[in-house]
Formats: sequence, structure tokens, C-alpha cells
Amino acid sequence: MSWLQSAFDRFFKLRIWQQACFVTLFSMLAAETLTLVFYSIFFSERLLLDLVLTALITTVIAYPISYVFLRKTAMVAELVAELDMAATTDFLTGLRNRRDFMRIAGEMISSTVSSAGVVLIIDVDHFKRINDRFGHAEGDRVLVLIAEAIRQSVRANDVCARIGGEEFAVFMPGADLPLAHTICERIAITCRLVGCGANDVGISTTVSIGVAVHGPLQSLDEVIREADTMLYKAKQGGRDRVMHQPPRDIVA
Repeated sequence: MSWLQSAFDRFFKLRIWQQACFVTLFSMLAAETLTLVFYSIFFSERLLLDLVLTALITTVIAYPISYVFLRKTAMVAELVAELDMAATTDFLTGLRNRRDFMRIAGEMISSTVSSAGVVLIIDVDHFKRINDRFGHAEGDRVLVLIAEAIRQSVRANDVCARIGGEEFAVFMPGADLPLAHTICERIAITCRLVGCGANDVGISTTVSIGVAVHGPLQSLDEVIREADTMLYKAKQGGRDRVMHQPPRDIVA
């Protein structure tokens, strides 16, 4: 029943003390109703006193018990949410992790018999030099900024992930090659601005991008391998560029 689920959803959005008050009030009303029915039949002369006593006893007992129980329930819910976040999110950049990327993109691909979209594999050029020259803390900061640059460059429904080290992936559902080119150019330009805005002179934050269009009956692994191959060719071709199959260089 949707109305019941909606009522529970609204209930759990309340503060803990509000939830406890609601449970206490419900318990008191239930106890008062039972007392009213029972004593009106058998002990009508004591009805008023017993109603007062029932309300007092129910409140004293129900509120602390319901508060503690609801607080523990809320703590468990928060812990579950944190564990779910840790299982699906890259701790540094806030993007999806490789596992969650493979799950979501895989489900999208398996649900269609035609082309499901485009996969981009993005790698930060000469990232080891940044770590060696400026330290790992600066390297981490660059990764966070690169991740944000990618997130701002893609569409709202595109799936972005950090799949390892300085490597990122984007799945663009329903996209074609021309749209992928436009997005890649936007990513490349935005990522360059990360280095331009750095405090330390000499940080280069260009990226190389491999592009693969999902073909009918292709698996996600096959599309990723194709995008990886294109990324390797982009690296061989001098970096700071986009490659796709068939091999045609598109400088961003």
C-alpha cells in the first residue's frame, strides 16, 4: 500500500524526539481506548482515575523506551548508508568507484540490443611527475579537481567513476560519436584549467581520452577494452588528445 509506505517515509524524516513523541502518543491513545472500553463495562466508577493513571504510566514507560529504540534504529540506518556509500564511492574524489561503474554501466548495456552509448577512458598525462615534483598531497588535490572537471563537463545522466590511480571512466547512455567528441573536448579544456589555476607553476593537467562506441551484442568488458586500446594510442600519439575507433585523431 503506497499510502502506508508514504506515511512511514514521512515518519522517519522526523527528528528522533518527534518520532518518540509520536510513538508515545499513539501508545497512550491505544491504552486509553482499551481502558475506556474495559472500565466502562466493568468499573465505570473508577473510569476517570484509571484513564489518568493509564496515560501517565504509558507516557513514563513508552517515551524513554521508544526514544532509545528509535535512536538505535537511526544509528543503524546511518551506518548502512555510510557502508553503502563506501561500497560504491571513491573515497578521494566522490565519484563512483570501479565496482559501481561496472554494475551500473553493465546493467544499462545488458538492457538493450542496440548501441547503448559510449564509454570514455580518461587518463591524466604524466601524473607521476606531479607526485614526484609536488608530493602526493598535491597529487591527490589534482585528482579531486580533475574529477570535478569531468563531472561538470558531462551530462547529468552520464555515469562517472574513478577506476584506478589517475584513470577515470565515463559511460554516456544513448550517446553517439559526435556527442562524445563534444564532451571530450569539454573535458580536455576543463582539465587544462585545473593546472592553470594551480598555485605552483609548472603543473600540467592535460588528459588523454580513449573513446569506444558500444556496438550491438557487445559486453561492457569488450567496450572498455576497445576504449583502453584507443587510450593507449592517444598516449603513443603524444598525449593530450582523443582517439576513437576507427583511429582518427581529434585534438581537444
